[in-house]
Amino acid sequence: MTAYRPFTLDVTDFGPIARACVELRPLTVFVGPSNTGKSWLATLVYALHRYFGNSPRGPSPWVWTTFDTPLPEGASTALVRIAEQLRRSASASWESAERIELTAPVTAAIRTYLEQQSAAIGEEIERCFGVDTGARLTRRESTGRPRILLRNAVEGTPTTAVHELTFGDETWTFLSTIPNGVRIHGNFDTWFAADRLLTGSDSDVQPRLEWELIGTLARDMLVDYHPAFYLPADRTGLMNAHKAMVSVLIRSATKGGIRRADPVPPLSGLRGDFLEQLVEMASRRQGVVRGGREPLRKVGERIEDGILGGAIRVESLPGIAYPHFTYHPRGWESEGLPLTSTSSMVSELAPVVLYLRHVVAPGDLLIIDEPESHLHPAIQVAFARQLAEIVGAGVRIILTTHSEWVLEELGNVVGRAGLTNRGDGKADVEPLEARDVGVWLFEPAGDGPGSKNVQEIALDAESGLYPSGFDTVAMALHNDWAEIAGRRGDAE
Repeated sequence: MTAYRPFTLDVTDFGPIARACVELRPLTVFVGPSNTGKSWLATLVYALHRYFGNSPRGPSPWVWTTFDTPLPEGASTALVRIAEQLRRSASASWESAERIELTAPVTAAIRTYLEQQSAAIGEEIERCFGVDTGARLTRRESTGRPRILLRNAVEGTPTTAVHELTFGDETWTFLSTIPNGVRIHGNFDTWFAADRLLTGSDSDVQPRLEWELIGTLARDMLVDYHPAFYLPADRTGLMNAHKAMVSVLIRSATKGGIRRADPVPPLSGLRGDFLEQLVEMASRRQGVVRGGREPLRKVGERIEDGILGGAIRVESLPGIAYPHFTYHPRGWESEGLPLTSTSSMVSELAPVVLYLRHVVAPGDLLIIDEPESHLHPAIQVAFARQLAEIVGAGVRIILTTHSEWVLEELGNVVGRAGLTNRGDGKADVEPLEARDVGVWLFEPAGDGPGSKNVQEIALDAESGLYPSGFDTVAMALHNDWAEIAGRRGDAE
């Protein structure tokens, strides 16, 4: 399992959520009634990763952002000293590299750097939610400003860094509190930026190089963001309709664009990203494994063999790099079936297999909205076991779910981690430690849509269940039947 730094997200009056404070774990589950904000919070996590995360092609653009303003007094001298220390440690191994303490002028520059990201962060959040203004993300019942707090551990100090994002009067504000005594160690990006600073001789270029190094140091003040990918609840419909959607966009582009009067709402950035990633699969060779993806590819194969009973394939249409997705049932001799002709179970799990094979890598975040959709309870249980395998292979997962079966099997997965002798016939099931799984219950507001509170629910050691409230539904059904049976007996 890939190491991770603890990351706490605390939101107030955001969308339908009155208050939620969650710590993201290797496997994080959002559970609760519909319309309580589970997908909203997952989308926010996705947007933050999209902005701050490393892209597969290198550091995010924000890392290289530069400003015209001079650095705080004393920061330039301190940066040169830090750059020299980084250069000396460049030949050392990761473990033995000297940890360098950041001085007050440098941390002040980092705060300034992060604060300058305010508008761009807000724009990315708005894009992912598909809204034209952050005002649409404010909880309707609220009289204050929505607030998003990010808390994360940093090197060299037990105190967490706190980053506050707020919105009001059409303006996003991002403020950071960085503890004293923060230490950093050299990695490729900081070494590269430090070397450029030391070798730069043009005085006109020097301020830009200084801010560039500040940017790389600023990234260490945040959580260990990696690329994030979101499989929305309507992924099956998007996969089946992506050809038609692209065709409409092409026709619109050749006819002068879509008319402003057209009542067609734009896709949210989240769904647009999903479609873009589907299209990009056509340019990736089938079966090519990069970046430590081999264990993930094997999990995908187990899902195909053990659940789908066949293989998912992606091919390029003749003459163009555009994907064609097919399902090949086990023992099927002829060409594969298009996903539109398969069962809803196959089309629902196909994106998961494709992302494991072509997209995600260890350290990435994969968000799956309602993985139980269109799945028989037995298949939900089998798939929950595979989710544990994905986490074990180093991919962090966030689930939103309404499934009692998924939660019960996750409880079993955690329970198996405590067994000294796993002779239960399921030795191939990946166990997860309780500390690596976080289940958060969204309690409905009661007076309308949204949640009044979001709290973690721990695994009950006696029952082996996460107390999600699903049992109250079963009890209510049983009581109804008992009343029906009793009245029927009286009638007889």
